[in-house]
Amino acid sequence: MAGLAQEFERLGCWESATEEENIVIYGMDFEEEKVFVVFTDDAGKTPADEAAPLVAACYSDDDCFKWGKELENFAAWKQLCAEHKPGSPALLHALAAYELPKK
Repeated sequence: MAGLAQEFERLGCWESATEEENIVIYGMDFEEEKVFVVFTDDAGKTPADEAAPLVAACYSDDDCFKWGKELENFAAWKQLCAEHKPGSPALLHALAAYELPKK
């Protein structure tokens, strides 16, 4: 898990332990949009497997849920970050528009 934590950090994400769920979440602030996005695995736990689905949940600065998105895996998030500046409105909009690949 330490490796994945470092990967999130390289992309500009922060890390936070949640006392209620006893997990670690990763997140990114989007200051211009006044929101932040947190990432968990598809069971709502700390992401630990780069190949597993990743869930992004967007919240307003006053902690109101706005939307959620499932990504295929960590590589999908990494690709979005390679295409758009971390914390930028363009990255947030690309994340919101992301669609799982057709199987």
